Amino acid sequence: RGFGKKDKMRESLTYFSKLQKFFHRELEVLIHKDKIFHQKLLALKEAISKTRKAYLETNSFQFCEECSKKGVKCCGEGLEWKLSPEEFFLNLFLFKLEGKTFSLSHPQKGDCLFLGEKGCFLILTPLFCRNFFCTELKNFLGEKNLIYLQNVLEEEALLTFELCEYLKRKSLSLGGF
Repeated sequence: RGFGKKDKMRESLTYFSKLQKFFHRELEVLIHKDKIFHQKLLALKEAISKTRKAYLETNSFQFCEECSKKGVKCCGEGLEWKLSPEEFFLNLFLFKLEGKTFSLSHPQKGDCLFLGEKGCFLILTPLFCRNFFCTELKNFLGEKNLIYLQNVLEEEALLTFELCEYLKRKSLSLGGF
């Protein structure tokens, strides 16, 4: 017998809650004094800022917001599983860096776990999502802006990969999660 929608959402909430507990109980403590990690985390925060600025400059966020107002959403149920544990941990570090509190919400029926009223509430959007351009958005942006966005995203993607690999090694050294 398959999972119902409520069971799937409960499974997502349970999984990410366990990751959050592992983060606070073990991973955060282990990496607390790692200066190189924190320098790279600051660089990632700056890269994310550059990426967001580019998305704003090209009106990509506005385009997606208009679609959402019409009831069209690309951020559907189950997309939270595109976020790796390490990307989730990076988000928790970024929330802490910005002095914000991270809390898992109960999304609207059929939405991604991380979809809030103003779009994705994660600081580091999963690369899968960030690099998704529906046909309508591609047509709106045109080739020049699409290439521009992908080029700006490169620094964020490389730092994310590097930090995720580091966190994976650290998590494994703790016995995994």
